[in-house]
Amino acid sequence: MVNSLKKIGVIGLGIIGGSIVKAVKRKGLCQTVVAYDQDINTLELALKEGTIHEAASGIDNSFKDCEIIFVCIPVKQIPEIVKRLNGIIDNNCILTDVGSTKADIMKAVRSLNLSCPFIGGHPMAGSEASGYKASRHTLFENAFYVLTPMDRTAEIYVNKLSEFLKLLGALPIIVDPENHDYATAAISHVPHVIASALVNTIKELDGSDKLMHTLAAGGFRDITRIASSEPSIWENICLTNKDNIIKVLDELGRNINSFVEFLSHSEDKKLRQFFHSAKEYRDTFSDKRVGALLKTYDITVDVEDKPGVIAAVAGELGKHQINIKNIGINNSREMEGGAMAISFYDRESQEKSYRILKQMGYSVYYR
Repeated sequence: MVNSLKKIGVIGLGIIGGSIVKAVKRKGLCQTVVAYDQDINTLELALKEGTIHEAASGIDNSFKDCEIIFVCIPVKQIPEIVKRLNGIIDNNCILTDVGSTKADIMKAVRSLNLSCPFIGGHPMAGSEASGYKASRHTLFENAFYVLTPMDRTAEIYVNKLSEFLKLLGALPIIVDPENHDYATAAISHVPHVIASALVNTIKELDGSDKLMHTLAAGGFRDITRIASSEPSIWENICLTNKDNIIKVLDELGRNINSFVEFLSHSEDKKLRQFFHSAKEYRDTFSDKRVGALLKTYDITVDVEDKPGVIAAVAGELGKHQINIKNIGINNSREMEGGAMAISFYDRESQEKSYRILKQMGYSVYYR
């Protein structure tokens, strides 16, 4: 079991790297945290807040004595940084990344013949917001954190990193890189492509009166929210997982073409089956939310994973006579704020709960 490490390193203090150092500080998991970021202002802010103890001026000997180093930079840049670190760090230091794609990274890192263990990583958490200021210590609470160790990586290193991630609040799971990339293409990358395509379509179809823009709220706004994410990040992700994304988009295209065929021939039974099949499968998802195109009244709340936290929140809302439709923990929440999801039957309950929990000191987000 990992208790408190002597020293860890973080390269890149964006939303993921920033959340790592904030969680480490909050939970007292490490004596010394050294970090590097291209933005000197970010490093100075992290030093001022005490989330890091040392600010490196580059990829240098500042990282030499680290036990774990998290490489939190764009996917294409990861292999080069790993190569540079390999010539600096001890053989027992665990190198890990947080990239959204894994196969290309693992292939590139294998070719480096590292003297230290490398374990690919992907926290299934994030937000459309980016940067250190968007990071928070609760980001990993009850979020799946995928690990893709190399075949030759000793179990002791995998266990050490897994235990550390559990202390951050995450739920580590081991998946091979190829399966990871195919799954994330389907449930994360293609949805982003679709959201962006929808927004671009509305932009192109809207008239001079901007009626579509004016009416683009509610369900449309919710299902396209991720299109506000940093474009350069998604450029990297798509280029490093293009085969899987194309494969999923091809399948999506077949589904859409079938729907167009059903609709053009007014085949009511096939249309109904199309929607029924989707509803039936969607209703098996753990959060039990209704589809995004229907009106929903939800909030998410940043909470620490500790006994009684759900009961405490539900109890406080109950005191105010607020009827909760559903409450639970988000385990996979890329582009989602908050670890706890709460659904209500009406907007009044949603807004009242938002105000109450804000007054209690929670970070609360509308969904």
